[in-house]
Amino acid sequence: PPPFSPLLPPGSLTVPSGPGWRYEEGINGVFLSSDVQMTDGKLQVTAGGLYLLYGQFALTCTAPTCPPSTISLQLWCTSSPRLLLTVPLALPDDARANPARSGLAQAVGQLQPGDVLSLKLAGDVAGDGWQLAQDEREGNFVGLLRIAGG
Repeated sequence: PPPFSPLLPPGSLTVPSGPGWRYEEGINGVFLSSDVQMTDGKLQVTAGGLYLLYGQFALTCTAPTCPPSTISLQLWCTSSPRLLLTVPLALPDDARANPARSGLAQAVGQLQPGDVLSLKLAGDVAGDGWQLAQDEREGNFVGLLRIAGG
């Protein structure tokens, strides 16, 4: 199952085009299968079928104080616009000591060859105090695994 890390510039959750994709090699037991292809920062499905989609992420407060809010990391199929996976996260009013971490979210979705997948952050985060946790990047991922042929 390929893990992909959402890319965000440090110090900001606001990215006009949304977070990008990056395949992280070197995580034990993880591989990039031929079911997906990464080109020009886009993830494209090459083998249709039923997929298990999963993800989690963590945010760190980098300002003296960060207001509580909610945010979600969303996985979209952009070729036929539909939401495939939502990873929700409730941000506390003070997470300076530890990152605020989502649980592992999972969904099952039908994907077709040629489908292009994209990430989006949605929520009511005010200011630039929250950023994607950089100290434990392995905890910020989205992955997919084909579980049945298409």
